[in-house]
Amino acid sequence: MKNLPLGWKIALWSAFLVGVSLLSSGIVAGLALYRELIESTDKELKTDSIELVGLLTEKPVSFFSSKDSFSLNINPFEESSILELSYSNPALIYKSPLLAGKNLFEDHAINSFFYAQLGDGLYRVFYTEKNGYKLALGKKMLSIYEILTEASYAYLLSAPFALILSTFGGWWISRKALLPIRQMTSTLEQIRASALHQRLSIPALDPDLKRLVTILNEMLGRLEEAFQREIRLTADASHELKTPLTILKNELESALQRTDIDSQTEKTFLNLYEQVQSLSSITQTLLFLSNLDRDSSFIKPTRIDISQILNEILEDTAILAASKGITIEKQLPQSTPMIADEDLIRRLLWNIFDNAIQYNISGGYIGVSLQLKGTDRCLLQISNSGPVVPEEERKKIFERFYRGKNATEHGISGHGLGLNLCREIVLAHKGEITYLIDEKGHNQFSLLLPTGCGNESEKKN
Repeated sequence: MKNLPLGWKIALWSAFLVGVSLLSSGIVAGLALYRELIESTDKELKTDSIELVGLLTEKPVSFFSSKDSFSLNINPFEESSILELSYSNPALIYKSPLLAGKNLFEDHAINSFFYAQLGDGLYRVFYTEKNGYKLALGKKMLSIYEILTEASYAYLLSAPFALILSTFGGWWISRKALLPIRQMTSTLEQIRASALHQRLSIPALDPDLKRLVTILNEMLGRLEEAFQREIRLTADASHELKTPLTILKNELESALQRTDIDSQTEKTFLNLYEQVQSLSSITQTLLFLSNLDRDSSFIKPTRIDISQILNEILEDTAILAASKGITIEKQLPQSTPMIADEDLIRRLLWNIFDNAIQYNISGGYIGVSLQLKGTDRCLLQISNSGPVVPEEERKKIFERFYRGKNATEHGISGHGLGLNLCREIVLAHKGEITYLIDEKGHNQFSLLLPTGCGNESEKKN
């Protein structure tokens, strides 16, 4: 129940409430029907008693002296009934066979109704005294129980249909009621870091939704302000560091070209020069990321051939991979046109292939495959035989400055910006990048990128 969608939860709760309502109304209806049947039986017994007493009063007692003649006259009152009749205590006129050994006149008030267990059944009995006659007339409850049973069966047979109808009715109503929520969810999913200025449209009629959308818009506003402050801070810091780092780098280059320094000093300058280069790389990447976050127009899309670019990069990658004995297997189409920023795509691919070499094992392999998906997307899959990323780290590897255990334990250099940069470039091109485990159990980065060529050909047509 906890894992069910909200719509189905509402539907099932609706069915539960309908079920409780049906059970309650069924019990109430059953009691009302039972009461009505008892009242009808009481009325029938009372009417028959008055009619019988009237018949006895009209005819002389001698008319009943013959048992055969009495039975003939009393038979209409014995259908599903019991009867005990006496006149002028204790003269017994008639007693039903079921009443052998029983006296219905004892311990009961005149003109009263009561129940009596006789034989294999329960009877409803009416006792009265009139014109010197004592009369107890009863009717078996079996007929009432049969009516109640038939009504219960009919009710129980209709209940499942009512529950099914209420379940699907509740589901349909919940879908209609939650439609604005789904629309808001869809809109929020499309709001990226570079588009935090977007706001949800406020519904005019529903006050609850209006309040929810207002709160979400205010939250988006706060997020936009905080994000813009972070971008400005990153950009300003990177820009301010760029000049002194450039000066420091130039000074170190000049110092290394001098001939009057000893080997120890030269080694120190070389270490400093490497650290300055590392800092320069970080500041340039951060400046690039802040520009990418701040302005999507930073991208300059042109018509490129990603198959050709991959082949060019893989030639250089093979040279770097050879030092570790890594082989490269590729499955690339001859040509795959795409509308994208060539510089960013090259930077994206270089980062992924650099990771595939650094985190690979000696004598390992890198697998590359590219295929079209429909007319407007292509799927690029890059695998490597390095240590698999632990499951708990897989959601974090694209975060900025995050470095996993494989990097820290094996002393692999880096700053945790490469995969974050890859993700931002892919998102800027409205694509998707995911980390998977391929069929061989190896690391795989899957990039789904829009080619833009399908839409372009449609426009031309």
